[in-house]
Amino acid sequence: MFVNQKHLTMKFTIKLISILSLAIIFASCGGNSGGWTKHVVPEGSYSIQMPADSKKSEKKETTAFGAQTTHFLTWKPSAFGMDKFKLFQISYSNCPSSVSSDTNMLNLMLDSAIEMRKKDFTESEIIESQSIELNGYQGRAFFYDAPKGNTIVSVKICIVKDKLYDLVVISKKNYATNNEMNTFFNSFTVL
Repeated sequence: MFVNQKHLTMKFTIKLISILSLAIIFASCGGNSGGWTKHVVPEGSYSIQMPADSKKSEKKETTAFGAQTTHFLTWKPSAFGMDKFKLFQISYSNCPSSVSSDTNMLNLMLDSAIEMRKKDFTESEIIESQSIELNGYQGRAFFYDAPKGNTIVSVKICIVKDKLYDLVVISKKNYATNNEMNTFFNSFTVL
């Protein structure tokens, strides 16, 4: 009788420790651990609110203005993240300052840039872009609800002074995401 009681107590203790360990793992891996903060990027001449643990990177790529270095500030959830977002990202690349001073050239380059950006997500021709004003800056946007998978892509771009800014949010379907997306897009400011 004593062995059975000891065995049951040990079994219960192991189960309890296992459940608590899983709870700690999911709590530490889910979502963005650092909350939101204002990121000021002097070299990109902008500021934006996004998750605190965002990372900077850069890569050479073809833009509407030819091959150049694009600079990124990106947040993705951890590998085990249970977050409703897959990505928050802002990037910028240089463009000739003459583009923003000529309305026809500005519209042409915005249209070209948004068309190039659509191809990063799908070859489908059904995505329509729209003219927008992003916090006072003329731009373009598209929203793509992927037919396969569970993602929604929101892209907004604008050209201000000598930079093309590209803001992207990839979220999971069936989650309330308006507050975070509004914070991200509405906080974008050119310095």
